[in-house]
Amino acid sequence: KLLLLISSRNRKSVGCQNFALYHPVFNRVVELLNQAALMSSDEKLNVLKQVQELIINKDPSLLDNFLDEIIAFQTDRSIEVRKFVIGFIEEACKRDNELLLRLIANLNMLLRDDSVNVAAPWTEDTVRQCLFLYLSLLPLNHRLVHELASVYTEAIADIKRSVLRAIEQPIRGMGMNSPELLLLVENCPKGAETLVTRCLHILTDKVPPSPELVERVRDLYHKRVPDVRFLIPVINGLEKSEVIQALPKLIKLNPIVVKEVFNRLLGTQHSEGSSSVSPLTPGDLLIALHNIDSTKCDMKSIIKATNLCFAEKNVYTSEVLAVVMQQLMEHSPLPMLLMRTVIQSLTMYPRLGGFVMNILSRLIVKQVWKYPKVWEGFVKCCQRTKPQSYSVLLQLPPPQLSAVFERCPEMRTPLLQHVLSFTPHQQAHIPTSIMAVLEAHKKPEPKAAEAVLEQEVSWFCPTRSDKQPEVSALRSFLLMFQSEPAPNPETPVMEPGEPDPRHQQEAVLLKEEEEPMEQEEAEPTSLDGTLDSVSQVGSADCPENGPSTN
Repeated sequence: KLLLLISSRNRKSVGCQNFALYHPVFNRVVELLNQAALMSSDEKLNVLKQVQELIINKDPSLLDNFLDEIIAFQTDRSIEVRKFVIGFIEEACKRDNELLLRLIANLNMLLRDDSVNVAAPWTEDTVRQCLFLYLSLLPLNHRLVHELASVYTEAIADIKRSVLRAIEQPIRGMGMNSPELLLLVENCPKGAETLVTRCLHILTDKVPPSPELVERVRDLYHKRVPDVRFLIPVINGLEKSEVIQALPKLIKLNPIVVKEVFNRLLGTQHSEGSSSVSPLTPGDLLIALHNIDSTKCDMKSIIKATNLCFAEKNVYTSEVLAVVMQQLMEHSPLPMLLMRTVIQSLTMYPRLGGFVMNILSRLIVKQVWKYPKVWEGFVKCCQRTKPQSYSVLLQLPPPQLSAVFERCPEMRTPLLQHVLSFTPHQQAHIPTSIMAVLEAHKKPEPKAAEAVLEQEVSWFCPTRSDKQPEVSALRSFLLMFQSEPAPNPETPVMEPGEPDPRHQQEAVLLKEEEEPMEQEEAEPTSLDGTLDSVSQVGSADCPENGPSTN
């Protein structure tokens, strides 16, 4: 450090050196600086204060002679010493603005000197020590930010990281209305993109972006550097259409970055004094995510983005989600993630069950089965919401209901039992084609009894057992016989002339040559009696001497 003073003297002319010999203040400053270089921090600070008193207050003309020596103390380990150097330089720059040029040259020398890195690798502390003075003067002279960007582009990676962490307070002190900062954003030197982005984040962290800043960033993005990360700090200053257009690129970024984007859009960044108004409402954001073209963004990224929305339960209330689902229903074609959102909404807010049933019914009108992914979610939703969804399933056309049972065969029996619990009047409104789907693949006991019946008829009338008309006639006779069961004390008495709904239902089922529901519920004793009667009839019609010729 003593060599610094020698080099400083070597820069002076011979006249200046002669002047020093007869200038008591000059000699005293040299003596004090040499002492400070060898002292501990506390003692050093007292000596430097004496130097400041001599140079600033008594003989300002000595500033040019000793500026480099004072700046050398900016790398001192003591924070108090570094703060003193800042105060000294601030006073010096107020008296002579040209001193800033010397300061910039000093910074460039320190950060670009490869020999320093070889001798002692850069650390966070050493970089901060070198930058401490320079960054402290940024709020006083905003022009220094351009030199900082120039140094940043040529620095090694370790120094760049340290610079990005050290510039928060100085940039915040400059403010987003600084003409020099706006100029830096507008001209953004190649290699300084990360530095500029960091400055933008610092400026907009607690306050909304100014229109001037938004305009500079918009031009930078569209005309020079099409990196969507530039838009994040000013995203709340963009138009709604601009944000929606940028969403496919934004949600493909690092998850932490996407979370920050959504915090800004949803107003959940939890920063003091933030009063920024988002161009998108929470509902708009979720709907926009559903409408992203899968060719521009992978479905995995879209799903992760929607999950971030659902994680903000204070923002996405049941009312907001109901409006979202209502609007998604109006889109054509139906969004691929529609049913996923419906199921997630119902999971978060079970009280939306009735609303979801209405959504499912409207999807049937829109022929949801024409959209494979949405149809798959429709079936899953019906499966999760049973028995509430039974009324929805009964609205499906027969082919689609069969498709539901192919995916979820366990739902067929409960749905059939649900229909059987209807009153006769309610059952009359169920189409026979739907009943046919519900009863398909069913193997009730009466069918087994019918097989025995046909075997008996075949035994009595072997030549007619293989003739379908006769079998159908016996089946009709069986239905006629069962239509008049023995009186049951629990069976209500019918008024004369009043049609029996069971007879009506049997007639419909007989027309389609299906087994009647009443036969399935017949008591065993009644079935046995029927078999005996049929056997007697078969014997009468088929005497042993052969079949009738009629």
